[in-house]
Amino acid sequence: MNSIPLDLLYEIFSRMPTKSVGRSRCVSEQWRSILCSADFTEYFLTKSSTRPSLLFAMDSFRSNEFLFFSSPPQIPSKPSSSSLSLAAAYFKLNMQLEFCGHAAGLFCFRRMQFTRKDWENTVHVICNPSLGQYVFLPTLTTSSRTFLGFDPIDKVFKVLSPDDAFSSSFANILTLGTGEKRWRKVHFPLAHSPVSKGICINGSLYYLARENTTYFIVCFDVRSEKFKLIQGSFLDSDARLKLINYKGKLGVISLPRENWDSRVGLNIRSKEEVRIWVLEDGEQQDWSEYAYTLPGDKFRDVECDVLEVYVAGVTSATGDIVLMNPNYHHSKPFYVFYFHPERNVIKRVEVQGFGNHGGVVNAFVDHVEDLTFDMKSWQLDFLKFESINKFNALCLLEDI
Repeated sequence: MNSIPLDLLYEIFSRMPTKSVGRSRCVSEQWRSILCSADFTEYFLTKSSTRPSLLFAMDSFRSNEFLFFSSPPQIPSKPSSSSLSLAAAYFKLNMQLEFCGHAAGLFCFRRMQFTRKDWENTVHVICNPSLGQYVFLPTLTTSSRTFLGFDPIDKVFKVLSPDDAFSSSFANILTLGTGEKRWRKVHFPLAHSPVSKGICINGSLYYLARENTTYFIVCFDVRSEKFKLIQGSFLDSDARLKLINYKGKLGVISLPRENWDSRVGLNIRSKEEVRIWVLEDGEQQDWSEYAYTLPGDKFRDVECDVLEVYVAGVTSATGDIVLMNPNYHHSKPFYVFYFHPERNVIKRVEVQGFGNHGGVVNAFVDHVEDLTFDMKSWQLDFLKFESINKFNALCLLEDI
C-alpha cells in the first residue's frame, strides 16, 4: 500500500461498489484512514456522479420484504427503438414498509400499521441502500404523511411529519446525524392535509396539500425550517399530478386521465397529453406551462395503457421524462419509457433481473452512490441490510 500512489488508490477504490468500500474500511487503520478521508469521499462522489443509475425499490407481494435493484440508464440511441437493461439485485429489507420519500441518496419509510396501537406509535425507518444501512427513528404519534429533506449547505437531513389532517397547525421535525433523539414541534401557518409524496430540490422540500377544497403546494426550507405556500390554478383533486425536479426547478406534471361526463354517464378519456408547469419565480409564484402530445401507441404496442403509467422523474442529463407501470409480475415484461417532450420522441427499455418476485415498484432517477452519510455515527438504533448480491464485494463498476 505504501508504494502505491494515493491518486491511484483513489481511482481503484472509486470503481468499487459502496458496500465493498465500507467493508474495506475495516481491513486496517491505514485503509480506514484513506477511505474515510474527506478527500476520498469527495472523489468517490465526483466519479459516481458521472454514472448515475436508475434505482428500483419493490414492495414484494409474496413476503414481508422491500427489495432494491439498480440498473444503469440505457436510453436507446434511435427514436422509437427499444433495448434491454439488466437490473442487479442490490439489497433487501425484511419488513413491510410504506415508502415516504427520499433525498440525496437516503430513503424514508414507515412501518406498516395493522393495529390501533401501531397507528398511535408510528415507527419510521431511514435507509442508505448504497452502504447497506438503516436506522429506526424515535416513535411518533401521527398517521400523517412523512417527508425527508436535505440541506446541501450544512449537509443535514431532516424528517418532517405534519400533525394529523386539519386537527393541528403544527408539524414534527427530527434532525438526523446530530444525536437528536426527540421530535420537535414547529408551528405551521395553516392546518392542512398532505396529499402527495414530497420532493427535495436545492434545500427546499415540496409537497402537495389541501385545506378543505383548496389545493396548494407546501414549501419547507430545510435549513431555516420556515414554511411557504405556493398557489397554482392548475392544482385540483382530479388531475394526475406529480411533483418533479425539472432542470433544477420545481415542476408539476399532469398525465392523461379519465373524466366523468354526467351527460352520457361514462368516464371519458382525456387527450393523450402531458402538461408541465415549471415554477420560474418562487417569490412571485410565476409558472410557465408546456403541453406535449404523448405517443400512446408506443405504450399499446406492449399492452400498456397510458392511464396505468406514472412518472418516476426527469433525467438531468437529457431532460427525458421517465415513465413506467409500477405493477410488476414475473410472468410479464417490465418496461421503462423515456419520453423527450421537446423532440416528441419516446424510447422503450425492457428491464430484466427482478426474478420471480411480484409487487409495486418505485423508481428513482439519477441515483448516485455516496459514502458521505454513514449512519453508524448517528447514535440511533442502527442495523444493517442483508445483501442479495452475493458477488458485490468482487464486482467493479463498469466505465460509462
